[in-house]
Amino acid sequence: MNYRRFKSLSLLTAVLLSAMVLIGWSQTWFIFEVSFADGQSQPLDISGQQVAGALSALGLTGFALTAALALAGILLRRILGVLLFLLGMGIFWATISPWADPISAAAPALTTLSAISDVETLRTFVVSTSMTAWPGVTAVIGLLFLPLGILIFFTAGKWGTASRKFERTSKNSTTPTLQKLDASSPGLMEDISAQNIDAWDSLSHGDDPTIK
Repeated sequence: MNYRRFKSLSLLTAVLLSAMVLIGWSQTWFIFEVSFADGQSQPLDISGQQVAGALSALGLTGFALTAALALAGILLRRILGVLLFLLGMGIFWATISPWADPISAAAPALTTLSAISDVETLRTFVVSTSMTAWPGVTAVIGLLFLPLGILIFFTAGKWGTASRKFERTSKNSTTPTLQKLDASSPGLMEDISAQNIDAWDSLSHGDDPTIK
C-alpha cells in the first residue's frame, strides 16, 4: 500500500469533512409552523447556526487539526488521530442534541420573534415541527471522522518523514571546508598554519602582521 498517497487522501478527507460540517451548520434544520396572538400561522426556518452553534467551532477545529497533521511527526500524528476521533464524537453529539427538543434548542430564535423567553410558553405557539435532511447529513459527517481518526492513529508510523531527504542533503552539503582542504592539499594546510604562527609571533613583538 502506498502510505504517502494514503496520507494525502487522509488530509483531503479531513478537509472535506470539516468543510461539510460548516456547510451543514449553515443550512435549514427545522421548519416550525408558529401561531402568535393574531391567530395567523407562519413558517419559521431554523438553521443549524441557531440550534447547534458549537458546530462552527468544531468545523474550524477540523481544519486546524488537518493543518497540524500535515506537518506532524509520528507521535503527534497519533495524538491528532485521537483528537479527530473525539472531534467526530463532538460533532455527532452537537448535531443530535437538538433532535430531542428542537423547540428548546430554537428558543433564542423564537424569543427574538415573539419577545417571550419562557420555553413552555413558546411551545404553545409552535403548531408543528418538521426536520430537514441536514441534521442527519451533518451527524453522518461527524461519524465519518471516527474511522478516519482510527486509520490515522494506526498508520501514522508508515507515512514517512518529510524531512529525511532534506536532512540527507544538508548533511552532505555541510562537510567542513577544512577537512576537504586537508584531504586534497595537505601542503596548503601546512602553509596556512605557518602563516598563522608568524602572525601570532608578530603580534607578540608589537608588530602589525598586516603591514608588509
